[in-house]
Amino acid sequence: MRVIGWQVLVAAIGLAVVGALLFAQSSGLEVSYSPASGGEYVEAVVGQPTFVNPLLRSLAPADRDLAALTQAGLMRLDASGLPVPNLAASWAVTADGLSYTFVLREGLRWSDGFPLTLDDVLFSLRLLQAPDFPGAPDLVAMWGKVIVAKLNATTLKLTLPEAYAPFLEQMVFYVQPAHVFAPAVASELGRHPANARLVGAGPFMLKELVSNSDGTLQEAVLTPNANHFGVAPMLESVRLRFMPQAESAEAALRGGAAMGWGGAAPAAVAALLSDSQLQVYSAPVPKFGVIYLNQRNAAVDFFAEKKVRQALLLAFNRQGFVDAALQGQGIVARGPVAEGTWAQKSDLVSVAYDPKRATELLATANWQLPVDALAGTEGYAREKQGKRLVFTLAAPDDAMGRILGQLVAESWKKLGVQATVQLMPPAELYENMLPGRQFEAVLAMLNLETSADPDPYLFWHQTEIETGLNYSGYENRAISELLERARVSTSIAERARLYDSFQARFADETPALILYQPVYSYAVSRQVRGVQLGTLLEPSDRFQSVSDWYMVTRRTIRRIAKVP
Repeated sequence: MRVIGWQVLVAAIGLAVVGALLFAQSSGLEVSYSPASGGEYVEAVVGQPTFVNPLLRSLAPADRDLAALTQAGLMRLDASGLPVPNLAASWAVTADGLSYTFVLREGLRWSDGFPLTLDDVLFSLRLLQAPDFPGAPDLVAMWGKVIVAKLNATTLKLTLPEAYAPFLEQMVFYVQPAHVFAPAVASELGRHPANARLVGAGPFMLKELVSNSDGTLQEAVLTPNANHFGVAPMLESVRLRFMPQAESAEAALRGGAAMGWGGAAPAAVAALLSDSQLQVYSAPVPKFGVIYLNQRNAAVDFFAEKKVRQALLLAFNRQGFVDAALQGQGIVARGPVAEGTWAQKSDLVSVAYDPKRATELLATANWQLPVDALAGTEGYAREKQGKRLVFTLAAPDDAMGRILGQLVAESWKKLGVQATVQLMPPAELYENMLPGRQFEAVLAMLNLETSADPDPYLFWHQTEIETGLNYSGYENRAISELLERARVSTSIAERARLYDSFQARFADETPALILYQPVYSYAVSRQVRGVQLGTLLEPSDRFQSVSDWYMVTRRTIRRIAKVP
């Protein structure tokens, strides 16, 4: 009876609201709703923050999430991955691409109220340029060659030794407050006690850290940064609740202890999609499942033949793999540039699954099956001039490597190509086999999250064959020239045009088999509105539009003017 009573009460309130709205409309009144400030958003985050200084770009997801909400750089990346002004009011580059000028916004303040000036930017740059800066060696080497000049109180000039278009994306580094960290030296930055204060210039500021009884952190409580230069957030607070594992994060979301969770595995996403209380947002991440074909290995010199490479790609049902193994949480890759970025060729057509065409290509290249070959046996392998299409496919010994490696090998077997899957410990594969080029073919994950700029030079330019990241050993002067020109052009439009040409040539040449891009899934309670996912260069980019999120609406009633 008590349950029925509540149902009657809810129904009565609903009827009253509807009646009031109908009365308002009949009385010449217009009712509208708009986002308003208020509401507390709670998100489950897997892992503990380490509070490495934001300038060091911690690999811990919790650190990156906290930095994305509390920190700011001179530049930021828009929804397509293009650098746009942030703390900088404007920027310019000389025609030769050597000198960059940045003008700082006026009236900036840190979350603790202290003025944010160009001296803070200079302090941060000195840390980046220090020989003992505990960051990536290539980053230290790059910054060490940059000449820094303060032209006036708000204008910074940076001069490079040579033109390098991707340099602009380096300016998204999180500026650090000199009044908090000086006179710290770079080597002390990693574990500086002030790191946990998270003084920054982002949309939120750290209010409180709540610990568990065992000393681990339970949650970080963030509130809007009143000194933020941009749009003020509408959420009253954000709580990042730290979970030991994905299962506990999912349980918190499903049980109501959290309102959001990102990074669910494909199997978990299927369940989240069926929950009517949740909205699941998704976006591809800049990673690729790739099969490198070693074109410098004499034992498999058939990989130097374009028709062989094309046939291998055509013979594998990539969409079937995404639908079945990834449960739809991925996309078939169209090429080597990530989906949604400004550099991707918009009209590039994905190579469709076509085993018949694959067979025709091998036949026209004179790769023939033996007369007595029996499908499904080891002897079912195409031959040409005494050489058989037989090789070893190395794959990481993890869940996805085992599944994908086997599926690919089975697809090729039907084509008359025998690939033996060799499972390797992931660390051995990525740290030794790939860099040492000690493979015939290898399945790997190409991760582009380390650089926001889509520059593919390191992976496909001919100078990267011996010691760089061109693991396929593919050499094509026309492609290398396109990448060289795109790397020094100061025009985004020109770079996009050059990358279009690069992607068209890549699609034809097929230097490697680009299989798929994983998708990042973000489940959020339907109570939270205004959430949008642009291009995700890393998972913490889901907070790009956080200032637009809202949970409270304001009702406005106005009288409609009568038309005489």
